[in-house]
Amino acid sequence: MNLFVVGAGYVGLTTAAVFARLGHTVVVHDVDERRIETLNAGRSPIFEPGVEEAVRAGLANDSLRFTADPAAPDSTDVALVCVPTPTAPDGLLDISAVESVIVGLRRRLPPDRTIAVRSTLPLDGPERLEAYADAGGPALLINPEFMREGSALADAGRPSRVVIGWLRPEHQPQAERLADLYAPLGAPKLVADARSVVLLKLTSNVFLAAKIAFANELARISDAIGANVSTVADGLGLDPRIGRSFLEAGPGFGGSCLPEQAQAISVEAATRSLKTPLMSSIALANEVHQAEIARTVAARLPDDSPRVALLGLAFKANTGDVRNSPALALARELRSLGASVVGYDPVAELPSSARDLETAQTAVDAAKGADAAVVVTEWAEFRDLDWPALARVMRGRLIYDTRRIVDAGAVRAAGLDYVGLGQAASELVEPART
Repeated sequence: MNLFVVGAGYVGLTTAAVFARLGHTVVVHDVDERRIETLNAGRSPIFEPGVEEAVRAGLANDSLRFTADPAAPDSTDVALVCVPTPTAPDGLLDISAVESVIVGLRRRLPPDRTIAVRSTLPLDGPERLEAYADAGGPALLINPEFMREGSALADAGRPSRVVIGWLRPEHQPQAERLADLYAPLGAPKLVADARSVVLLKLTSNVFLAAKIAFANELARISDAIGANVSTVADGLGLDPRIGRSFLEAGPGFGGSCLPEQAQAISVEAATRSLKTPLMSSIALANEVHQAEIARTVAARLPDDSPRVALLGLAFKANTGDVRNSPALALARELRSLGASVVGYDPVAELPSSARDLETAQTAVDAAKGADAAVVVTEWAEFRDLDWPALARVMRGRLIYDTRRIVDAGAVRAAGLDYVGLGQAASELVEPART
């Protein structure tokens, strides 16, 4: 098939790369001409494992092409809308870019073609898009993605499920055919009405955010009573009704999906006069958790010009994305408590809105004169840092590990104090597991 992908971000690039690998011809459009030039040169504008190699492979065998021209080629069978839906000032998801793209595609594509929206939509998204789904134009479908940054290409190639939603019942056959496009990936498929599909997409992320928020509160309770949060989470995960996934406590959830959608669904419920105390508390729980981490670190700092090094700025490892990053939230909280903060990340670069945060070129540089170093992102390089080198340049001794990835023994051997989130005991003995 001939596919036209609108949007060359995380979703668009990974979607295009997978379909090109399956033997389809894929043209990718983006309004950012510099991004298109970068892609046509075989370089990825985002840090995402495997994407740059996939782009080069697609260019080499002519299965992938990148263009700044918004006009879908005449040969297009399916157009996939993968543009951002950022949070508007009122807390809702802004789908104006999606609507604009759909209008342009409908002018260009004949009625026997298909437009599929992979961008995340708000609860009223289907209602708003129904105006573009009349019987005289291409079938307009909803096709949400369930990829994770840092493993987006792997997730796109091995999806947990393929979900297609139709806006008009008569377009259900086209929805079934679109689902068949994913058949080589071997994933379970669900074809249903668009309103159910949009709610499914949103609440998938909100439920995962709830599990993370639960795990983070569990970590603070573990600290309070001297328990080991990893042991507790392992035991919970043995219950098949609960599962271990997303019960890993950390510095809070971030990125472009979980925080925005946890907030958006709460705001949307409120606009409908619906009381959703559980869902509405998830975003607040994340903010409280980050404030508590900052308070815990600040309580161990000296009164004289305290300084903190944040190791990791990306919201998670294997991505350069700092949107809603826990590190930036911790930096704000620590500075509000009187500490100066310097950050280091092996990949991520700060946006202009966060350029007031001091950064360093290496972990050791960030630690110079610091009273504490806080491991925020689970980058592999932080597992085996040169702790004696950090000890030589730090003013204080605290290593606070929000991810529990550091070798506590190596930290202590360097003369530093190790504290892991949810591991209150000074000496931990790993429980036996069979």
